[in-house]
Amino acid sequence: MAPQSPAGEAAANEPGPFFPGRYAVAVGAVLLVSLLGLTLDALLRDRGDFDYGLSRAVGEIPFRGDESFFRFFSTLTASFWAITLWSSLLIAMLAMRRWLAATALLAFPVVGGINTLIRLLVRRPRPDWSELHFRWMTPEEIAYSATHNDYVSYPSGHVVGAVLLYGFVYVLAGHLRFAPARVAIRAACVAVIVLSGISRVWLGGHWVGDVLGGYALGGLALLIVALMYRALEPSTRGVPLIRAAPVPHDDARPHAHALTSTILFRGDEVSKIYNPGFVPQIIYWLSFQAPFAYAHNPTALRAAVARRNLAGRLTEYWFGRNCVAQALRAEQINGRWAITGRFTEGEEPRDHHRARQFLFELADRFDETGFPTWQIDPRQPRSLGNLLEQADGSYTIIDLESGLVSPLASPRAWVRAIRRAMVPMYDDVYFDLTREYVAREAAAMGKARGTQWVSDLEHLLDEAEALAAEWHGAEPRIWSRTLRFVFDGFGVLGAVRWLRRKTSMGRDRADAWLGACVTTWRADGRITEAQEAELRETIAAPEIQGVLPHLGVHLIIGVALRFPLGSITRASYTTGNLLLACLRFATRRIDRATWRRAIRIHSPLVIFVAAMPGIGTFAYLISGPVRSNHLLARVVFDSAGEKVPFRLYRRLGLRRLVAGREAAAA
Repeated sequence: MAPQSPAGEAAANEPGPFFPGRYAVAVGAVLLVSLLGLTLDALLRDRGDFDYGLSRAVGEIPFRGDESFFRFFSTLTASFWAITLWSSLLIAMLAMRRWLAATALLAFPVVGGINTLIRLLVRRPRPDWSELHFRWMTPEEIAYSATHNDYVSYPSGHVVGAVLLYGFVYVLAGHLRFAPARVAIRAACVAVIVLSGISRVWLGGHWVGDVLGGYALGGLALLIVALMYRALEPSTRGVPLIRAAPVPHDDARPHAHALTSTILFRGDEVSKIYNPGFVPQIIYWLSFQAPFAYAHNPTALRAAVARRNLAGRLTEYWFGRNCVAQALRAEQINGRWAITGRFTEGEEPRDHHRARQFLFELADRFDETGFPTWQIDPRQPRSLGNLLEQADGSYTIIDLESGLVSPLASPRAWVRAIRRAMVPMYDDVYFDLTREYVAREAAAMGKARGTQWVSDLEHLLDEAEALAAEWHGAEPRIWSRTLRFVFDGFGVLGAVRWLRRKTSMGRDRADAWLGACVTTWRADGRITEAQEAELRETIAAPEIQGVLPHLGVHLIIGVALRFPLGSITRASYTTGNLLLACLRFATRRIDRATWRRAIRIHSPLVIFVAAMPGIGTFAYLISGPVRSNHLLARVVFDSAGEKVPFRLYRRLGLRRLVAGREAAAA
């Protein structure tokens, strides 16, 4: 068994995580779809159909102390006390050197800004108390409400703040060893979160939809923060803010400290042991959504070994000698990963101007062959620290591994990285440029160094590229994958072409399916010949033809994807169409009549049903155009019902209800 670090032992002894990771995607999808649906409902209607009745029902909840009870929770989650608790918690986390928790708290104002933007977009008015007639309201309060109900209401800021702040306190309480205290704090957090929403409706400050939207937005943000905290907390606990945390070593033996590592000199070998501080780790995680690679991923270290030795080989061709300290292996020392290389004799450069000239030349050659230049860029203040001068006046690079993901690069480097979807940049070699260079210089290399040398160089190039690909493939790298999606054949333009192609295919499939439904009913004697002709004429009408492409796309998705991906994709597809119609109407690219037709097709009800497993495939059958034609609705619902598993459609008597008595006997 591999040795376990103290941080790992502590993590193993702690209470279970706040949220099981295997459910995170499903819960996140539900929260996102709920937020989009509620936002669209609030955008399209000042008050949802369910808001008035539910608000009245909540307002009739009897509690001892009634108004004072609910006002306590409303005040507790209002701006003053929320900011006070947030500031106190932030100061406490900084004082305890809990850097990750402090960083998570600093993200909360960003969510508040998103909440404000949604409010400005939706601009739903507050409830008018004269409509609600809550029993505790005085005539003066009702009159006051009439002059202030134009304040923006959706989503509820009290609820968003309560879910984020008290939800994160719930997460932090998991570190408490004393079980009664842990349970008490978590129970109090849940109570505040639940009662904050009820209090806002009970006091007439928000509609029920505003509170549900607040829960959806706050819950989605809390889920992201909690997952980040869960992934990084074990490796960042107790580390310094910036510099590397100490690793066990004999202080009497030669050693040195770098930004992210401790360097141990062991005879003719030198080992660079990685244990980075919080800032390098959080920057790396934000860049690649993974723990700091050189401290946790042995493949990344082996890729660094191959990269350094490949660079050394190229300097043999350029300068006649290897100008890069040889890397020997990646290994674990006292439970932590390290790069071990050959010890190089030398001293700091005596002539800084001459040393910089060497670095300028080397950086130009690295740039030509696609190698990263950050560690040797003479404009980088620490570059001379990576250089040793030999007794004969030559130079050797002793470190090519970066401690930070840095945005400081030339415009050319940024263009290269973006074109290759390798953003952010971190010790990346553009192997296509390296291979082009080797192919171009192969003859000259063979003449200068020999054919076996060229063969060894190509073998090392293959190894370095394979290891780098394995390293990058093991990390989410969301930003790189997003860029790759944009620039690859299946990018934005490719996606548009794919969607148009699938829409065309979907129209044909849906048209054929509806035609088969009508044919089946005619063959079973459910409809007359005249009714069949009427149905086929209805299907050919523009209003139904506007539904068919989208029904067809859902049918294709239902075949290709299973739950939960199918539900997420269908709901996202319908939501995207609705948002696009609203955007086109807002920019006056379509008129109001066209926009209303789109709303009837891609309604919030269709989005809700599309997110359901199984039956979501037929969500467009409840769109306005289909529902308005009763005979067509019966035909398609009967055919869709036959797809329900275990013949439940017939066993429950639903076919008799939809298709008629003759169908039940058929």
